[in-house]
Amino acid sequence: MTDGETSPPRALEIHGTLHLESAAVDARLKKIEAKLEERNSKGVLTWILDVLKTLLPSIVLAILGFALKDTVDQALREREIQLAAVKEMETIVPDLQKTDLVRADALAKAAQLAAYGRYSVPFFVNILEVGNQNAAVGAEDGLRMVARSEPEVVCAALRTVIQNRTGLYRWQTHLSALEVLGQASCTKACRDVARFHEQVSSVDNYQKWVSSPPMPTEYDKVSKQSSDSLAQLNRVTPADCK
Repeated sequence: MTDGETSPPRALEIHGTLHLESAAVDARLKKIEAKLEERNSKGVLTWILDVLKTLLPSIVLAILGFALKDTVDQALREREIQLAAVKEMETIVPDLQKTDLVRADALAKAAQLAAYGRYSVPFFVNILEVGNQNAAVGAEDGLRMVARSEPEVVCAALRTVIQNRTGLYRWQTHLSALEVLGQASCTKACRDVARFHEQVSSVDNYQKWVSSPPMPTEYDKVSKQSSDSLAQLNRVTPADCK
């Protein structure tokens, strides 16, 4: 072979044979068939349940997210309405706290305040405590007006008044609260009224409950009103008073 000449290509020789065991092929095919049969045997319902199990946590979280959002939004709107109502009521309340307030004006201002519904209840309770006699008459009338549409709010607030034994309220406030509780048919307060009537056993005992000691005649008014209110509530639903 001279210089510059190339060697002719050689053929690649492969020695041996490609041999597949028929038993191995059959085993693989049987495994595949078994998996397919297992999948088909589950059925559509089982498949759906498997999918739901996978998606359930996400679904629950989504529902909770929407529910919490609606609750928070509702609470914020309620708070905004309350603040707006309080701001408007602040222009009316001072008139009910005047020392020279006459009854006609007290009733008129109370009617204006009662138009704000549940938001006016704390103001009326405060007027019972700090206002003069005419203001208290207006506050009682206002509470009765609100109780016609939202009795639970009024009843709950006045129950708190008669439950108190720490001297937070005057005897006049107790007297007014007992009167409205009976007139508004606050049946949930029946046991509280009954307990009040039982425990207000003497003027000396009652003096420990109120901010200013009542005279014997004033104590008699409170005791009689508790008895009258209890009788009113018993006529409505006697079972609640037992």
